[in-house]
Amino acid sequence: MKILIVGGTGMLGRPVVKQLLADGFPLRLLTTHPDKAKRLFGDKVEYAAGDVGDIDSLRAAIAGCEAVYVNLKGGPTKADYIRIEQDGAKNIYLAAKDTGIRKIVQIGGAEFTVKYARHILARTKSEAEKALVESGMTYVILRPSWFCESLPLVLQGRKAVFVGSGKRSFFFLAAADYAKIVSRCFQSEIADNKALTIFGPEPMPIPEALRRFLVIVKPEAKVNHLSVWLARLVAMTSFSKGLKAAVDLMAFFDKHDDADVEFPPDEADRLFGRSRTTVDEWAKAYKAGIQT
Repeated sequence: MKILIVGGTGMLGRPVVKQLLADGFPLRLLTTHPDKAKRLFGDKVEYAAGDVGDIDSLRAAIAGCEAVYVNLKGGPTKADYIRIEQDGAKNIYLAAKDTGIRKIVQIGGAEFTVKYARHILARTKSEAEKALVESGMTYVILRPSWFCESLPLVLQGRKAVFVGSGKRSFFFLAAADYAKIVSRCFQSEIADNKALTIFGPEPMPIPEALRRFLVIVKPEAKVNHLSVWLARLVAMTSFSKGLKAAVDLMAFFDKHDDADVEFPPDEADRLFGRSRTTVDEWAKAYKAGIQT
């Protein structure tokens, strides 16, 4: 089937595009910047200029496709989360229903469910998921744990800074493993109309994952801890909405981890097997990618 990708140029979208192409799916990419997207994928995919806030552009992009993969990234403000993660997702479902789409596969988050709806990201994602289920279309909702790809984001020179107590544990997941599951969802009906939690192979606190990453990629770097209250003070004095949103998110994860998830990963493991790439293996591949 031909798939429209909504959100294919970011950190988590690119591996999905790469995997779907490798598995032979014809793809069209919805993007606000087609020229930038084409620099990433060349002529391997089609491009449709559009925005999730413009339902007419969504209908035009979906026309001729049979399925949609949704990977939205809202924020940093509350209004942006609602506009993109919630209202934008609902626009996609409406356009998809109008044009007879066969299936929608959508990324969520292991902790971003109605159980934790006090956080704006959890609230908007859970509202979007509810709307997708109620749309009557065939769907798959994938709720991954923390991605290994997040580890380099906190590296600043010779230190990696994390916010919080560092006591909560997460099953770190490689985006390439997740992308294989996405492809399986389009290849068969085994996950249709299910919401599945996706875990990596082993749980560990964020500082431990960072230490393992640094030992392989940048052994001279150190892991630095920043308390939530101090990080919030820094964010407040910087007047950065992006930094404030990032600190709020880390504060959320300082209270909730993979042991608290609403839907354990048992069914996903039964359907797909537990993802196998460890943090150490991912770090070695990341280092090799940097060197090449």
